[in-house]
Amino acid sequence: MQIILLTHEREVTRPTNTGQLAINVYPEHCHRIVWARTAPDETLLNLLKTEDCALLFPDETVAEQADLIEAAYTENVQSCIGKSMPSTLVILDATWQEARKMIRRSPYLKEARKYALPSAQDSRFTLRRNQVDGGLCTVECIIALFRQANMPQEAEVLALEFEKILIQAKG
Repeated sequence: MQIILLTHEREVTRPTNTGQLAINVYPEHCHRIVWARTAPDETLLNLLKTEDCALLFPDETVAEQADLIEAAYTENVQSCIGKSMPSTLVILDATWQEARKMIRRSPYLKEARKYALPSAQDSRFTLRRNQVDGGLCTVECIIALFRQANMPQEAEVLALEFEKILIQAKG
């Protein structure tokens, strides 16, 4: 499994960026591309055109609450739930507000295949304001993807590292 974190430029240096944790722990599975509105990464554009790559997208309920669904691709999101997981997933690594902007300003993201995780849990990430009910932070998405991809050891290691961050933040 390959995970591409399409990271908003402001997110790269935030100390609360959980995507960086996944990159540090599993660089063989996770890497970052910084989102550029006017000059999208060519490798990413080519990957998104393949059958085995998709944009990780919230399920319908979370997407509606986050105001991410647009009529042009609502049906695409609904139809992708329950299909087999692609080998490469692109995750928007940003705040919910920044993710909305990234979707709106990137036609290639609107047109990309979508893959949705069912929102079976609430996020444990409380280090930021304006969280979306049922929305997971980046590392929680990756943990869930690892579990779904039958990679329980990788999921557990990443979950333990995430727990350490949560404990440090409380202390």
